[in-house]
Amino acid sequence: MKKILGILLFTFLLISAKDVFAVRPIQDLRNEIQPTIQAIKEEAKPTIAAIREQTRESIRLNITASPSARPWEIKKEIREQNKGLLQEIRNQVREKLQVLRFNARLTGKINKIGENYVEVFDNSDGKVYQVNITEKTQLRRRFWGKSSLSEFSVDDKVNVIGRFVDESKTTIEAVLIRNHSIQRRWGVFFGEILSKEGSNLRIKTVNRGELNVYIVTTTKLFNRKGESITLNDIQLGHRVRIKGIWNKELKEIKETEEVKDFSSPVER
Repeated sequence: MKKILGILLFTFLLISAKDVFAVRPIQDLRNEIQPTIQAIKEEAKPTIAAIREQTRESIRLNITASPSARPWEIKKEIREQNKGLLQEIRNQVREKLQVLRFNARLTGKINKIGENYVEVFDNSDGKVYQVNITEKTQLRRRFWGKSSLSEFSVDDKVNVIGRFVDESKTTIEAVLIRNHSIQRRWGVFFGEILSKEGSNLRIKTVNRGELNVYIVTTTKLFNRKGESITLNDIQLGHRVRIKGIWNKELKEIKETEEVKDFSSPVER
């Protein structure tokens, strides 16, 4: 009993850890552009510093030329002269930072899938947006597992985060697309064998109901002692642990990594 509880606790911690790491994509994107933001700020620093140094030097020269001059009045006058220049620098920095912001966010359905883009119908405004996909775009499934455009389908529900790249704001360069219709994630499942058909199993799990399990050539099969077994050793009614990619919508496990049969070998 203690061994089973230990296995269940380990499984819970493993899945929880995957969920924690899964929510990191957006933070990773922010971390990725942080050095660029810092570089833009650093680029402006020498110019601002030069203007301040020039202001101090002008005050010093004015006081030297006219000892009766009031320093604060000179400073105010020079500040007014440089006001436009400083504002111009601030505007340039603001424009560069604006490009880095994720100013495009939408939720909707995919209307069309191209080679490196998707068209998305936005639920909120009823418009269709072209969402461009680059090498830096992160594609994610509903449970935050990594995805690819080949998994996407028309009518899939998606969230898009990115930047508008045109004045009409109808084209987006995506940094993140999360596809809620791809309900797949890696998981560990415990259950009982209900049926066998070829290389496929049907199991009854504790919390996920009945699932179809697809055994592939790379699937590792073990008994409870950790010894390798064949599919013929797994019989109806055996208690098993399955590791693989779970599709919630289709109620199946594909890309099965491992099957451990706790009922094998049969005790005599």
